[in-house]
Amino acid sequence: MKQSRSLQASSLADRTPPTELRPVRVHAEHHVEAADVEPHCHTDLGQLLATTHGVIRVTTEDNQWLVPPGRALLLPPGVVHAVHSPKESRLRAVLIAPKMCRDFLPACRIIALTTLLQALIDAVARCPADYPVPSPASRMVAVLLDQIALAHSEPLGVPRPSDARLRRVTDALMASPADGRSLSEWQDVAGASSRTLARLFEAEVGISFSHYRRQVQMQAAVGMLASGLPVGEVAHTLGYSTASAFSFAFRKTLGSPPGRFRDQVE
Repeated sequence: MKQSRSLQASSLADRTPPTELRPVRVHAEHHVEAADVEPHCHTDLGQLLATTHGVIRVTTEDNQWLVPPGRALLLPPGVVHAVHSPKESRLRAVLIAPKMCRDFLPACRIIALTTLLQALIDAVARCPADYPVPSPASRMVAVLLDQIALAHSEPLGVPRPSDARLRRVTDALMASPADGRSLSEWQDVAGASSRTLARLFEAEVGISFSHYRRQVQMQAAVGMLASGLPVGEVAHTLGYSTASAFSFAFRKTLGSPPGRFRDQVE
């Protein structure tokens, strides 16, 4: 099996960081093979991570996020995160001055990248670092920030609980999303009764065990569909009895059929 490269986090702040006067910078990154970026944070920067090719998985202390093409992850300043790219990927890192993050970036979230938002990111990336203020470039940056604030959130995050008993279950599910064991069958693994586990899911994650497992499966499905796998193969891999049952669950969670989603991200 091919091993991924372990990378130290790029010092994005050293590459012309944003300022209060020019509050956005856009940088491109290209990982030519599978890569892991070690846990790190940008203390004085908000960040939007978008992929133009490939899928990345971003892990924070309390969540795991999947970012396929056509979506982006918003990270507030100071959030520790690690990045895993299973294959070649091309990224856009939009760096945002902390003062501009206060109103629209209180927490991590996945957003949809509209055609307008993608065009604005590309246009701002072409602006010189010392663009005049005011100017067409500065007005374009203002529109970009408005579009980020208005962007629709998508449910592509999976919570990571802090309770050790619950984490044993959730880590195992993330590693094997097709695992169909009931909550009572996880008792020995977790070291807690099914009743305790059910209570912990509601208290720490805010959703039931069955809902949580479906979220894990849908996140895995998004990664497989973005890689070009057929809907039927994804359904079988995740343990669904039929492609139609999988399609129903996918549409219920993400709002569109899996085939349409795959066409959008390919």
